[in-house]
Amino acid sequence: MNKSDLIRLAIAKATEHNRGGKMTGKTVLGLAVIGVVVLVAFIAYRLILVELITSLSHK
Repeated sequence: MNKSDLIRLAIAKATEHNRGGKMTGKTVLGLAVIGVVVLVAFIAYRLILVELITSLSHK
């Protein structure tokens, strides 16, 4: 193999990887779990913030 063949092979492998593969069930489940955790953390943060503001305003 010469240098141009190696470059062509590297380009082919890079474009093959970037074409987008199938998303497995584990990937979809992992993304869903991460999304739910972020959503729950945001809601908890908002509730704590509202509780803090209301407790400060009652004093």
